[in-house]
Amino acid sequence: MKPNTPVAQEIYFSFQLKSSRPNLNGECPIVFRIIYRRQRKDVFTGLSCPPKHWLKEERSVSLRYPTASTINHQLHRILANAEHHFNKLKFLGEAFTLDDLVNEMKGNTPPPQTLQEYIDLKENEVYRRKGLEISVTTWYKYRRVINYLREYIRIEYQNRNIAISKVDTDFINEFYRFLRRQKNNSHNSCSALMCCMKAIMLPAVKNRVIRANPFDTSIMKREQRERGFLEKNEILALEMLDGLSDSLTLKRDAFLFACYTGLPYSDISKLNRSHIFRDNDGIYLLKIRRTKTGVESIIPLLPKAEAILTKYSPSGDIRDFQWKIPCNQKFNQGLKSLAKLAGIKKQVFVHLARHTFATTVTLSNGVSLESVASMLGHISIKHTQVYAKVVASKVKGEMMGVVGKL
Repeated sequence: MKPNTPVAQEIYFSFQLKSSRPNLNGECPIVFRIIYRRQRKDVFTGLSCPPKHWLKEERSVSLRYPTASTINHQLHRILANAEHHFNKLKFLGEAFTLDDLVNEMKGNTPPPQTLQEYIDLKENEVYRRKGLEISVTTWYKYRRVINYLREYIRIEYQNRNIAISKVDTDFINEFYRFLRRQKNNSHNSCSALMCCMKAIMLPAVKNRVIRANPFDTSIMKREQRERGFLEKNEILALEMLDGLSDSLTLKRDAFLFACYTGLPYSDISKLNRSHIFRDNDGIYLLKIRRTKTGVESIIPLLPKAEAILTKYSPSGDIRDFQWKIPCNQKFNQGLKSLAKLAGIKKQVFVHLARHTFATTVTLSNGVSLESVASMLGHISIKHTQVYAKVVASKVKGEMMGVVGKL
């Protein structure tokens, strides 16, 4: 081993024997000396040898000593570890001290320093919480933005490590453009994905690893868009379809059930008899905790919703219904075919049923905004007011038609 090991002529590593501090066995501790920017630090290695077996020029233990090979091997590993962490800190491009390097070597490291490390941490965290504290849908959203981020880094940065402190507003804006142009996401989809990106970076902001949160100056609000829904005649057109295959019949009935209950796909797919109750008046109620928000919804079942469940119940009791809801993708493919058969020109997808329940089935029939919000399981009534605006716009449009006839 060389007496001094320079790394890019900036730092010098060497091993020294502290002959002034022998232990009870007459062995002296070996320290790892680091000189960086005119500062020196001796780090105890936990290794020792008798002074007579220490080769001062080679900075290693004489092979005449019984455990010399083992000690020298450990010294080589310490040196390699030091060089690795020094190069790592240099690569990040951030200023660091001799103490920072020693902490890295000892494993007393501060929070992760690269964006890639934070991406990996969030991916592991969300995966562990999938199906427990967060919905599978949310996991898919995180996985999507993580895949986009890795692709963006691969294309734009040739897979180089990016210091988290380098993620600024410009980085966020460029990643947004990547989502819009290369990945063809709408603005609202990008806003949802950026919320995941913000969550990935949140630990770095909290731990002050990053000096300024780039999202403080990069506000990406969702654009208010009109919610689509089915009219009464379109619902009836679906109900009147006959001659369907068993697969299409199930998708049609499950979609209509969602129209009459407001349940999203995630809640329909997990629905079972434990969610159905009968009150003292003989009214069946759905009592289910929303997968997305954890908010409990209580929904009185309309006769048409009861009839759908009865159709799938071998015993005639709606609580004994038996159906197997297909995956979201296959469900939506079936709805596309059903819409065509029913002559519906709108794009029909599973979540459209929830919008239909809020507008055509409830608000348009005089159900209060507060009751609709409760049945939809909205955390804030602000989310429900979107549907109220749709209904108000519809009424205004119809009244304007009356004006032209008077």
